[in-house]
Order: sequence, then C-alpha cells, then structure tokens
Amino acid sequence: MRKIIITLCFICALFMGSLCGGEGDEENVDIAVPSDMEMIKEGDVNLMVYKGARMRKENDVIITETPDEYASRKFLDIEERFKRMEKELGDLKSAIKKLEEDGRKR
Repeated sequence: MRKIIITLCFICALFMGSLCGGEGDEENVDIAVPSDMEMIKEGDVNLMVYKGARMRKENDVIITETPDEYASRKFLDIEERFKRMEKELGDLKSAIKKLEEDGRKR
C-alpha cells in the first residue's frame, strides 16, 4: 500500500511539474490573425489592430482607433486619392489634346 501511495505522489509531482513548467511561455503561442488585422507588440503587451490603425499613448494607456474612426479615416484617404487621380487624368487629357492639335498643325 505504501508503494502505491509513493508511486501516486511521484506521478502527481510529475504532472504538476508539467503544468507549471509551461508558465511564461506566452510568446510561443500561435494566434490566428485575420488578414485585415496585424499583431503589434507594445512593451509586454500584444495588440491586435486593423492594418494601418493609429495608436496613441496617454500616460500608461495605449489607445487605438475605434473601427468607426479607422473606417472614416480610410474613406477620407480614398476620397483624397480619387481627387488627385481625377486631377492627374484631367492634366493627361489636356496634354493629349495639345499633342493632337500640334500634330494637326504640321
């Protein structure tokens, strides 16, 4: 009976050691990150944020953009890009028109 108790204690000790031995190994954990998100390490903390999201630090608190702020900023960026592209397209059209006129004059 004594041998059984000692054997059980030994097995329990091994089991407890394997449970406690995994502590502090959080960096080896694989986390599934969606394609539109990215993992950013800020100090000892891993943050999952939208790709291109802005973060700011106030005192010891890290504040990320809300999804609404992120989406509205992205839409404004796209709107500015379209305006720039329309201007460039207008410049190209006027340059083509000028070249056509110069070609007709010859």
